[in-house]
Amino acid sequence: MKDLLRDQRVQRLLVANITGSIGSGVTIIAVPWLLVHRAGGDQIYGYVTLGTTLVLFLFMPYYGAWLDSHSRKTMLLAGELFGFTGTITMAAWAFATGRVETWQLITSYFCGMLYYTLHYPAKYAFLQQIIDRKHYQALTGLMEVQGQAASMLAGGLAGFLIDRIPLWVILAIDASTYLFSFLVQSTLPYEATHLRHATPSRNAWHAMAEGWRWLRDRAQLSAFLACTLVPFVLVMVSNYLFPVYVADELHANASVFGNGEIVFAVGALTAGVFIPRLASERGAGEIIGYTMAACLAAIGLLVVWRTPGAYYVALALFGLGNAGSRVTRNAVVLHVVPNAVMGRVGMFFNAADRLLRTILTSACTWLVGHGGAVNGYVLLWTVLVAAFAGALATRAAVRPGAPAPA
Repeated sequence: MKDLLRDQRVQRLLVANITGSIGSGVTIIAVPWLLVHRAGGDQIYGYVTLGTTLVLFLFMPYYGAWLDSHSRKTMLLAGELFGFTGTITMAAWAFATGRVETWQLITSYFCGMLYYTLHYPAKYAFLQQIIDRKHYQALTGLMEVQGQAASMLAGGLAGFLIDRIPLWVILAIDASTYLFSFLVQSTLPYEATHLRHATPSRNAWHAMAEGWRWLRDRAQLSAFLACTLVPFVLVMVSNYLFPVYVADELHANASVFGNGEIVFAVGALTAGVFIPRLASERGAGEIIGYTMAACLAAIGLLVVWRTPGAYYVALALFGLGNAGSRVTRNAVVLHVVPNAVMGRVGMFFNAADRLLRTILTSACTWLVGHGGAVNGYVLLWTVLVAAFAGALATRAAVRPGAPAPA
């Protein structure tokens, strides 16, 4: 990791990423909290999350194809420009009108989620291209540390700012982080080597089929990667359940919600520091079993013990387990998926991610309206049990020390 931190490209990318992540993180924390406290906000937020997921699911095949046929740096910069434009527009509208309508909250949330969708696939394809593969395990840990440090800061800022300053000011601050991130990343040296021998696909859905064929030929590995994606999917679904759970089950204020985000980030930060070394020593298959078990324990705790203290413990475990699973899984992906098809293979998992999110978010929205957020967590725990069993059954596909393909 020390060698990575000496690389000026990595230094600049970390500065840009942490700044942009704080901006998007504050938006994605503040907006749902404000929305669920409006009349009928619980249900509205559920339908907004569902609608956003459906739109992004339909968008992913096109984005994955574009990612493999265009400069990854260009795609990174486009994501930052989108985040800036969407957020500053909502900030200016709220300032000019003097009020924040529900549709503005919905639009701000959608822009934040689309930013994540644009940013992360491009970032990992970009990093795989410019960083030596011997650093992949350390790289995923470093990215997790950076991302969770940003989440921790975002949670603290959101909890402090939500009840103290107007939303347009929060959005304006967030927009400035996107602009700063764009300016820093524009200075990164880069050559789009994956375009030298690229054969363009006929269309986005054909590109998705190519990604499927690559995965079909490696069925056991594909099953492992699919099962180990589930903790991250459940965290995304929980982004809908968390504010509802805090408001309706714990009857707590915004500071508990914001502090929960900080505790989650601390758990994830711990995983980012220690999991890469453990995965290198013990193997991805073994370590990911422990991290998924931590997620199971966290969700179970949310169901059976409904106090702010238990909520913090559960989120620390959830952060540790999710980040540990993600760090280990991302390192496996960087090692086994050739860069030339990274976008197409990645978009298949992204599409599967969005589809599962759609199904689970829809179910949780219905369950919240017919019994509360706890019923939603019971569903998520059941899904994670199945994914955990699948990961254990297929982890032999990840062989310690296996050489990565060219």
